[in-house]
Amino acid sequence: MSLTPAELFTPQLPFASYSSAFCVADYQDSDFARYAQPLPDKLSRAVAKRKAEYLAGRHCASQALQTLGLPHTVIASADSRAPIWPTGIQGTISHTQGLAMAMVSDDPTVRGLGIDLERKMSDKQEQELQTQILAKTEQTAFEQLSKAQRCPLTLIFSAKESIYKALYPVVQRFFGFEAACLIEHSDNQLHFALTETLHETLPQGTRISVYYQLSDELVLTECCLRTAP
Repeated sequence: MSLTPAELFTPQLPFASYSSAFCVADYQDSDFARYAQPLPDKLSRAVAKRKAEYLAGRHCASQALQTLGLPHTVIASADSRAPIWPTGIQGTISHTQGLAMAMVSDDPTVRGLGIDLERKMSDKQEQELQTQILAKTEQTAFEQLSKAQRCPLTLIFSAKESIYKALYPVVQRFFGFEAACLIEHSDNQLHFALTETLHETLPQGTRISVYYQLSDELVLTECCLRTAP
């Protein structure tokens, strides 16, 4: 399996990033050695798709870290499956259907990063999955977003994935989509408020903003949690 550099989007956050395209059908276990990444024991019996996505994500992470001047790095996984980044680094990985991307930062004010790549949902999926992703309190903001974008539910789903990834290093526990409520949007950002206190530094009502951009088939969302000034 070849991991080919892919210019998917120009991220709006000012951090190092790297993207790759890959073909799951070409995957072989020897690809891990080819890209100097160990195949984790817990993935030894996983399906080819899971292994290929893991390898592609770790390769992107290693390449992004080299942009910061770090040598080739192996990013292991915690029991929570969250990546374990080098000391002083915050990072995030995403993959979707043959594409992977990673973003990293050594900025000490960054407490967490989250990115999410998604293929746009079909109109049918956008209708069917609303009740699973949206809270009733988000309906008004969702309707406003629907007037501006053709795939509003994909955008919100992706944004909430990015929020989870960005906040997890601080919260250190699972929390659901209902913890963030869409309030409003602009041309390139979705704005949310926390519906519950997730951490002493993330009380209920905290505003979280997520950058977004779209191509013909894809959505990218980006979230950065910084130390309060």
